[in-house]
Amino acid sequence: MKRSSRPYLARLIMAVAAVGLFLIGYQWGNQFQHAHQTPLRIEGVLLRPPIDLPKLELHGPQGPFSRDNLRGAWSLIAFGSPGSAVGHRGVARLIEISNRIADQPKLRGQLKLLLISADDAPVLARDFEQLTPSLRVLSAPEQPLAELKQTLGAAQRAPVEGTDLPPPLFLVDPKARLISLFSGGQSAASIAADLKAISEQPNALPSKPAPNTNH
Repeated sequence: MKRSSRPYLARLIMAVAAVGLFLIGYQWGNQFQHAHQTPLRIEGVLLRPPIDLPKLELHGPQGPFSRDNLRGAWSLIAFGSPGSAVGHRGVARLIEISNRIADQPKLRGQLKLLLISADDAPVLARDFEQLTPSLRVLSAPEQPLAELKQTLGAAQRAPVEGTDLPPPLFLVDPKARLISLFSGGQSAASIAADLKAISEQPNALPSKPAPNTNH
């Protein structure tokens, strides 16, 4: 006696319907989660929208450094000559922040620490870079450096002469976009907390960069 195929077809239809309902529910859940995600709040300044960085022409003891070297990593940038007090404070601050995210090995491994100036001091730069493998001490010609500072707003945020404040820091995301600023008065512990919050909520970051004419 030949068995009817109807029970099998019915079970198949029910299985396909169940998978479809699961996918619809999963997609709806993701959309609901993103729509109701807690807004990202940090002590630093979060830029909305982010700013694309101009073309970079940087050099250091390890060779040239371009905008492509920023992609796929988080980068903290400080400006200051490696031979100046501002540069020393900048390096110390960058390293302290890196140490404060030691409990986040993935984030720490993806974080680049950059000290940038117009001074090409290979001996000092090499000495600084031996402090931690994530640190790069870089120099740039005057004009490209001025364009980079203008894009980041670094000239307006330079530390006042005669103060002991470290230089401000500029956070660049894995898409080579400036997304956040940290003043010289913000503590290293607070900046580390901001970094953790930003890395844990990448979907909360703005997606469209501001236009930049210095490409």
